Amino acid sequence: MQRRFMIPALALTLLLPGAAAAQDEETFSLTILHTNDVHAHHEPNNAGDGGAARQAAVVNQIRAEGGNVLLLDAGDRFTGTLFHQQYRGQDSVQIMNAIDYDGMTLGNHEFDDGDQILAEFIDGVEFPVVTANVDFSASPELAGKVPPSAILDVAGEQVGIIGLVTADTPVISSPGEGLVFDSDLVSVTQAVVDELTEQGVDKIVLVTHVGLDKDQEIAAGTRGVDLIVGGHSHSLLSNTYQASVAEYPVVVNDLDGAPVSIVQAGEYDQYLGRVDVTFDAAGVATDVAGDTILLSRFITPDPTVEGIVTTLAAPIEELKQTPVGESSVFLVGDRVVCRVQECNLGNLVTDAMRAETGAQIAITNGGGIRSNVPVGEPTPADLALAAPMIVTLGDVLTVFPFGNLVSEFQLTGADVVAALENGVSLVEEGAGRFPQVSGIRYVWDGSKPAGSRIVSVEVVGDDGTATPIDPADTYSLVSNDFMRLGGDGYEVFATNAIDPYDFGKPLDQVLQEYIEANSPIAPAVEDRITRVDAE
Repeated sequence: MQRRFMIPALALTLLLPGAAAAQDEETFSLTILHTNDVHAHHEPNNAGDGGAARQAAVVNQIRAEGGNVLLLDAGDRFTGTLFHQQYRGQDSVQIMNAIDYDGMTLGNHEFDDGDQILAEFIDGVEFPVVTANVDFSASPELAGKVPPSAILDVAGEQVGIIGLVTADTPVISSPGEGLVFDSDLVSVTQAVVDELTEQGVDKIVLVTHVGLDKDQEIAAGTRGVDLIVGGHSHSLLSNTYQASVAEYPVVVNDLDGAPVSIVQAGEYDQYLGRVDVTFDAAGVATDVAGDTILLSRFITPDPTVEGIVTTLAAPIEELKQTPVGESSVFLVGDRVVCRVQECNLGNLVTDAMRAETGAQIAITNGGGIRSNVPVGEPTPADLALAAPMIVTLGDVLTVFPFGNLVSEFQLTGADVVAALENGVSLVEEGAGRFPQVSGIRYVWDGSKPAGSRIVSVEVVGDDGTATPIDPADTYSLVSNDFMRLGGDGYEVFATNAIDPYDFGKPLDQVLQEYIEANSPIAPAVEDRITRVDAE
């Protein structure tokens, strides 16, 4: 069992069990294993890769090789699968303790369920949770639980870890009202680095949940940071895998011209990052190398962690039968409808997305809606409900099985029209890109060639008034992360989005919460989409 205690001047010191005595060698070698943005994806993905049990197997193998090893997480363990809905973070407590993590920072989604749930998570884990840019002192539940940094004793050497979380957390999550988030990440980082340095700590790792771009800004604007283990942008850095956004590591020079290596390992526990660092006698990182490791389906899972995941998964099948609300109408999600015209389930989903985010306009692809509710071919009784029907969590998951996340961004009116043009461009083929919408209504002409089919677009205000969309004006939008990144031909979202944020709640959770809050629901087709073909 790991032991932890407070250092009055700054934070936390953790003594790793079994650490060898300090060596008087001129160099010190350290392997850092890291994860980020796991989002409760404890089981393998649809391809059979990833999952906590395979991660544990790889971690155990690397530890068995000998040497000095730390395992760190860069936040967002919460929100993403039914594991989190069932256990509210205690699933990650069991799994992270079993794999024997050494430290983590908070992600924005750790605040989704309020301060008490987060406090219970922190109390449960057997390693330090650090975040430097949040003032927790006004929270009765969290005050004193999250230091800005920790000092880890590794074979007699002191390694400092500093945590950061995105300053956008109050907007994109649900932290307690008393929490104060500092957006000046460079100044916050430098202040804690200086405090650690004054205590004689010369090996400093920044563990962040701010995104790859912000990590590079922090690296360039500070001095004294040796390595940044990042998250939030879900960036796969790799020298091996084609899906990567950059090589591993990304290197940025700090204010003194010293190189700072930045690493990140994708998302959903599909990869484990490994970076090997050699420090000289002055604590300077003189050699940094590594890569992400695919947690392949061919890796034999660790039986202990596999058993934990299996036990945790058992009640989830029962959870799927949980009622989330009632509907007074049959919910049409059939592909032969939602891919060619307005459907009431499309209206329900996009209304839920706008209610979640406050965006003016919601656009989602009809092909992302995968089922009617109730599931299956409708009977005459389904189509003429005599009484409200129960909608279950399983129904919601059948409608949205992909785990897509809510994406928020801004777009000009001209680009909104371009997006709609893309959406109606392949209706004849039954393509999934057909746009279901909220906050706007549009008219299109299927007899015209693709790219010139949109006849008119109006923005509908909360009071129901409609005004023509202004091509030069900028509007707030919500969509799903698949589309925002260019999926289904929505390249205009990928290239022209302003201030995009692609890591909101899962769409299934947004729909579930909307149904719960508004039952009994009765979405209708209300002329948001009109097809008027020229004769």
